[in-house]
This record gives sequence, structure tokens and C-alpha cells, in this order.
Amino acid sequence: MDWHSNFDLQQGVLYSVTRDISEQIKLEEEQQAVTNELYENEEKLRLILENLSEGVIVANSDQKIVLVNNMANEFFGIEQDDEISANIINHFEIYYPDEKTIFPSQNLPMERALKGESTDDIDIVLLDPATKEKKRILISGRPLVDQNEKVVAVVLTIKDISKYKQLEEELKETESKYRQLIGFKKGGDTVI
Repeated sequence: MDWHSNFDLQQGVLYSVTRDISEQIKLEEEQQAVTNELYENEEKLRLILENLSEGVIVANSDQKIVLVNNMANEFFGIEQDDEISANIINHFEIYYPDEKTIFPSQNLPMERALKGESTDDIDIVLLDPATKEKKRILISGRPLVDQNEKVVAVVLTIKDISKYKQLEEELKETESKYRQLIGFKKGGDTVI
């Protein structure tokens, strides 16, 4: 109960108003419980994102960064989330895996996701114009849509596969050397 009282000295009368606030208290408690649950879920999501081995970038439909995990910051070499552009061409030159043919920016997962299209593991090479360092990555994109099927955000994931591709090339070279040593020719025919 919520009490409010006033005393009228001239009349010698005490005025009191009481109102039942049980429903209001119940709503406030429910609101606090929902707020606590939301906070716990946000913390769980943050912990999950920070422990992924892939870079994750979330941008709104205006391509403004909403969320970036530590791996994405490392990938870009940037510590402040707001310095990362959702448009990867603002940071790197982009090529097909042949490292010669320029990858069209309209085919990047961000652009496609903004149009409502999902992409999986687009294989591209990034060249940092400042350091001339190359990275081979798989990049994927997913649109996040509202109840009206309008794209409201985009989630990008980035996997750096440079080391794996380098190991693959080294393995091919080693295999080729050993094949020659044991008498295999290039076509798979054996030398007698």
C-alpha cells in the first residue's frame, strides 16, 4: 500500500489517500528480472564471441559497426572497434586466391548480406597496402532480418587460413620430391 497524508491545521482534519501498488511492485520486479536475464545473456554472448577462433563483426544496415570480437580486432590490427570499417576494402586490397585477379567488392559477403543473401566461406586473399602482408581468408556473411524480412544487421565471420595454405603447399612440394626419389614420374608412371 502507498500512503499519502496531509493535515489541515485550520480544520483539524487529517486527509489520507491509500492506493494498492501491488501490481506496480510486481511489474517492477518482473522488469528487474528481465533486465538481469538480459544482462546475463549479453555476458554469455560476449564470452562466447571472445573465445571464438574466428573474427566476428556485426554491423547495422548502415554498415556502422555494432560489435567486434578480439579476433577481428587482431585480424585488422586495430584495438578500437569504431576504427574498423564494415567495408573490408577500406583496410585491404582484395584478390581471388590466384593473388592477381581483383575480387569485386559487390561480391563480398557484407554487400551480399545487406541484400539478404547468405554466403559461406568465400576464399579471398587480402593485401595490406601499408605492410604488403598477404592473408588468405575464408569470409562468410549472414543477414539479420526483422519480422518484416527487412535486413537490420549483418554478421561477418573471418577465418585466417594463411598458415594452412602454406602448409598445404609445403606438403605438395615434399610429396613431389619423395615421388621423384622413389621413381614416380609426373603422370604417375613408375620408372624401372
